[in-house]
Amino acid sequence: MSFTPRVRCFRAGLLLLAMAASCWAMAQGRFTINGKLRVEGGSMTGSRMVVYKNGEKHRTISSDLNRFSLELDLDASYVLSFEKDGFVTKKLLFNTQVPAAARSSTFSAFDFVVSLFKQYDGVNIVVFNQPVGMIRYSAALGDFDYDTDYTKSIQSALEAAQAETLQKQKEEARKEAEAKKREEQEAKAQARAAKALQAQEEKKAPPALMKKEAAPPAPAPPVVAEGAPPKERHAPLAAGTVRKAALVGTPVQGADTRRTASPQMGQDPSPVQMARVRMEEEPRPQREPAITPVVRHQDVIVQPNEVVTIIRVENGELVTEYRRVSRKYSGVFYFKDGKSCSRLTYEQEALADN
Repeated sequence: MSFTPRVRCFRAGLLLLAMAASCWAMAQGRFTINGKLRVEGGSMTGSRMVVYKNGEKHRTISSDLNRFSLELDLDASYVLSFEKDGFVTKKLLFNTQVPAAARSSTFSAFDFVVSLFKQYDGVNIVVFNQPVGMIRYSAALGDFDYDTDYTKSIQSALEAAQAETLQKQKEEARKEAEAKKREEQEAKAQARAAKALQAQEEKKAPPALMKKEAAPPAPAPPVVAEGAPPKERHAPLAAGTVRKAALVGTPVQGADTRRTASPQMGQDPSPVQMARVRMEEEPRPQREPAITPVVRHQDVIVQPNEVVTIIRVENGELVTEYRRVSRKYSGVFYFKDGKSCSRLTYEQEALADN
């Protein structure tokens, strides 16, 4: 069967149009998410994110979870499970179903933060068996956002679990501070006991032995000029003999033709001075400065027409509060300590790395 050139061009044009439409649909059929994982009171080592797509395990990511991006296919259901041994597992549900009329829309990247905290005995964590948040398409916003109805249904249970966890964290921090204080006190007591024992041992040491060790070197013999009259000579001290006086001086001529000396401080230190010098030379233990950890707490408050994400950053006694307010009809706003701020400030400070 033969075709005219015009028919062949028409069929080729239809094929190219179909291919372009397919590529355009593939480009428009994705939704980007940007996430950050935080581990309160621990490191990122051993943490992982398990991705489930339509109820089946899709992939596992165990690196670079402090800042990551994923592209999700439209018309699918994703569950992201954030896990670490010894910490409470948290899940997020992403429902990417969109109306046919909205498939050609360009969706904003969805940013979120997940914080894992230690699992304590006695804290009810049943609420974490289900996702802590659901993100789906909002016809009112024309974009993806939190499902406010779902968040309301679990909000009270989440707040109760977070309150119990915060109390456990404070008790643990108090116990660690008390243990550290006891260790410092024990170290100081051991240092004082060692110094006292050293002082006792120095007092028990024979004085003659201490003086013998500290005796100054013998002076060089005086130089006598040739033809000079003989001077009075003192017999040299026998080996091991210690002078009774620790004073030396320069002889001067007295009125009674006897030599006298102007007293000067000698070089023989006393046992007390030796002990004091040794104590001063010993290095004193230096106390390491305390490092105050930065703790972040995240809460989500759901209202009929808005979702408020509150992040409190505790740096010692300084507490800074950041808010992200997503309103159905007016957009997204950011605040720092009650004052309006930019999205960049919110992301760099509230979502910053530890």
